[in-house]
Amino acid sequence: MGFIKKLALIFLVLVSFTFSVEAQQIPSFNFTTVDGLPNNAIRSLLVDSRGILWIGTENGVSKFENGGFQNFYESDGLGFNSCWAIAEDKNGNLWFGSYGGGVSVFDGEKFHVYTTDNGLADNRIRHFYPYKDKMLIGTEDGISVGDLETFKISSIPSSIRSSELNYTTSIFEFNDRLFYSTYRNGSFEIVWENTDSQLKKINDWLPIYSISVESDSLLLADKGSVKKIATSEFIQGNAPAQSFGQSIVWKNIDGLKGEKYLLAASLFSKDGGVFRLENSEMIDESDWLGVTSNFIISGTLDRNRKLLYLGSQDKGLYQVRLEEMIIYDDFDEAEVKGIAGNESTFGVLSNLGLEIKDSSKLKVMIGREEFEKVQVNFYRNHPSAIPAHMDGFFELDPNISPEDMEFYQLHYEGNSFWTNTNLGIFQLDLDGKFLAYLPVHAFSIGFTPDGKLLETNPYDGVRIYSDPKNFIYTYFEPDIPSTPLQISKVVKGVTRNYLASVFHGLYHWDGQEFFSYKNEGVWEESKFKTLHYLGEGMLLAGTEFGDLYQIKPQPDFEIVKKWPKEELQGNSILFIESYKDAILVGTELGLHILRPDENRFWAEERGIFHRIFKSATRIGDRLYIGLDKGFYTVNLPELLAQKFPELGLSITEIKVNSKPVSSEYFKWFAYEGGDLELKSNENSLSIRFKASGNFNSGKLRYHYRLKKDAEWTEYSNEPLIELPFLPFGSYQVEVQIWDYYSGKMTVVSLLDFTIDKPYYLKVWFIILIIGLLSALFYWFYKTRLIRLGSQSQLKQRMTEIKLEALRSQMNPHFTFNAINSVQYFILKNDTAQAVAFLGKFSKLIRITLEQSSQTQITLEAQIDYLSRYIEVENIRMDNRVKWEILGNALIRQQEILIPPMLIQPLVENVFVHAFPAEHPNPELSITYEIISSDQLLCTVRDNGVGKREVFQTVDDTHTIQDTNSIHESKGLKMIQEKLSLLPGYNENSFEVRSDDSGYEVRVMIFYS
Repeated sequence: MGFIKKLALIFLVLVSFTFSVEAQQIPSFNFTTVDGLPNNAIRSLLVDSRGILWIGTENGVSKFENGGFQNFYESDGLGFNSCWAIAEDKNGNLWFGSYGGGVSVFDGEKFHVYTTDNGLADNRIRHFYPYKDKMLIGTEDGISVGDLETFKISSIPSSIRSSELNYTTSIFEFNDRLFYSTYRNGSFEIVWENTDSQLKKINDWLPIYSISVESDSLLLADKGSVKKIATSEFIQGNAPAQSFGQSIVWKNIDGLKGEKYLLAASLFSKDGGVFRLENSEMIDESDWLGVTSNFIISGTLDRNRKLLYLGSQDKGLYQVRLEEMIIYDDFDEAEVKGIAGNESTFGVLSNLGLEIKDSSKLKVMIGREEFEKVQVNFYRNHPSAIPAHMDGFFELDPNISPEDMEFYQLHYEGNSFWTNTNLGIFQLDLDGKFLAYLPVHAFSIGFTPDGKLLETNPYDGVRIYSDPKNFIYTYFEPDIPSTPLQISKVVKGVTRNYLASVFHGLYHWDGQEFFSYKNEGVWEESKFKTLHYLGEGMLLAGTEFGDLYQIKPQPDFEIVKKWPKEELQGNSILFIESYKDAILVGTELGLHILRPDENRFWAEERGIFHRIFKSATRIGDRLYIGLDKGFYTVNLPELLAQKFPELGLSITEIKVNSKPVSSEYFKWFAYEGGDLELKSNENSLSIRFKASGNFNSGKLRYHYRLKKDAEWTEYSNEPLIELPFLPFGSYQVEVQIWDYYSGKMTVVSLLDFTIDKPYYLKVWFIILIIGLLSALFYWFYKTRLIRLGSQSQLKQRMTEIKLEALRSQMNPHFTFNAINSVQYFILKNDTAQAVAFLGKFSKLIRITLEQSSQTQITLEAQIDYLSRYIEVENIRMDNRVKWEILGNALIRQQEILIPPMLIQPLVENVFVHAFPAEHPNPELSITYEIISSDQLLCTVRDNGVGKREVFQTVDDTHTIQDTNSIHESKGLKMIQEKLSLLPGYNENSFEVRSDDSGYEVRVMIFYS
């Protein structure tokens, strides 16, 4: 009877606890024609030395780079669209083998096609094998050899059998010997004799679909199994004895850690896929690698990016991340609400229940039904202990079905698991047994530093349970201003709890009372979504609108750092965790890794983070992220230890005025034409570029500037620069790359170009225009100068005529006076005096005639003339007049030039009007004083009759004094008129002073 009870107990346990097995996989992504592939049947794959993935399909070749496809067809120069083999030679050229169109060699610029017309054994290509300075070509019937220097193709005649069973299935080396196998015609050694080659058959084993080399052994693929044999045995003609595996293996690939993957696709069943070879066993890795096709026939490894590419015959291309930095567990596609525990045991809470795993990977699942049973039993057995909504408890509906049960959070506390649901709060031990149940509906719970349960009600306060099993608690009512309300997250520090409210800011519990940072005026921020205790008194707080704060709440509140929303990708902060010096922030777009002076972002991309984050917990050095379907496990040491190579850029397209630059300047899809020299009207550019060296293909953003001292443009996700209508000048386009994933900024010099000046701004044109303008100006100037010269000459001539006219007036006037004097002497019968007077008079007349024809004479000549004139005039007055000529100008009288006959009228005026007969002692003084470098002051002073200046003109030769009509000389008027005709004349050039003591005339003369 005891045995039966034990058996029944075991049965009940098995019924109560459901064991589950979930599928784990590393991140992968399946590309199809929807993503840009030309065809879903992938026949060949190759990652070349430039890091570009080449894909041979049944309908075209595709280049995959930086997440995008570029396809090539016969219209692009390809020999035939169906591509079954791809290889790269030592010179970097790519060889594409088509099934029906021969070989197409791509040299970075264009395709060169070789067929049977060029020496190929057959136009249906199966395999390539680079060998020294040759490319071996395995065809449907025979082996051909391509020379890498001349590209001449020859065939090995003995390899051609004209049989459909003779197609090449593999080419391999062993101990410096070269071999190849056929489907059903056996295997051969290729023996080189100088430049010729001979075949030597080594084994008749058939059929062979492929041969994989494993150390010193060969793996021979036939129908439905793999045969293993030592290479030396096979070469000797022996048959393989060991057999294992399934399907038909078409290719093998070495993994990152030396593991070997076998790619299989059966012709007769669906037992293919990707297998890992381990101890002569084929272990199916399709699920682990995320491969859903059973027909995998091609593959290649990108070691730099740690990516495995697999080509299927029916579902396109698979990209698999082998680094195992992140592992996906589909968890039966359940929504994971929370993960908690320690490194040996942890629980996963989903919408289906709680699964607990231990270090031995044994796990137990407690379904929703078991939670519901506990709740039902409690309500049945303890009806009096059920709290009422009116007592401040959040409303709970006990009649909810298991399907409608909602799990909110999972906590690991006191060596047990706690979960709060819409059916109450449950406590379970590490084996999944229920320890306690509280009929309390709570969205958010937590635990105080001393291990007490803290339960929050959105609207009715907080309870702290000292004994949850017996429902003993302390209640903090909502009417108290410091009581937390509408709490979204509770975290535990060393001595405090911190609570985030979606409307009321931050709170803390110090073991005695609650404290509201907003109500107390410490911190006005009111909308929080999540919190994380960082340690050492630091707290991280994520707001509802996407800002992140690092704060130090005590002893004095301090905001240590703020990451504004603009520095975090996404709109909302979904979770915050930390590891060592790194802060891990999850948003709806991915994961931020924040470290001192570093902001990395692991973006949502193909194969990673394409599901919705629901929860996150760090346990040890693993970060567990709950998703809408399953969860991720992130290896944090690997994540933080990643190294990032420098990024580079290459130009893939340049358009000038919307016209593409010639393809001759491009090689391997990158511009190599150097600096651009553009005409003045070629001033609109479009530059498309691509990133290189981006081994962790996170999202990139770009901005650029045109000169080193210019401002950067705004960031853009598009690798394209549009430059319309640029002014002339030299430009150095620099692009700054912001790699989200590495957090690095890299500045790359992309392109230098110069736009020529328009012709009207060039030096030669400017010089020409200046020359023409100068010539035109000179012509105008010369013409005007000639015109002005003519006018000046005419004016000068007119002036001279006027001066001559004046002088002609002076000369007769003087002559008239002289004749009167001669007449006077004759009437006195003074013949000797008359003769002497006439002698002096004749000399004076001669000098007068000489000077009258000149425009300038020396001051010495002028003084000599005046002296002679005064002597003649003084004779008429019986030499009574005492006269003198003096002044500092006499020192330079030989070099000073002045107009002639200028002062003579003034002297004449003195002799005619100044001295009446009764004057007792007549005196005349003429003074020449230099007052500047070009001005001379001449003063004629006498002691004769004063006030002779006011006269009325009667006719051209006489004036009448207003009072008594005295006859007076016109000398003063003539000298004024003559001065006005000379350069430099102004109203101050002629001045007359007169009083009872005499008469003084001051004349300003410009000399040269």
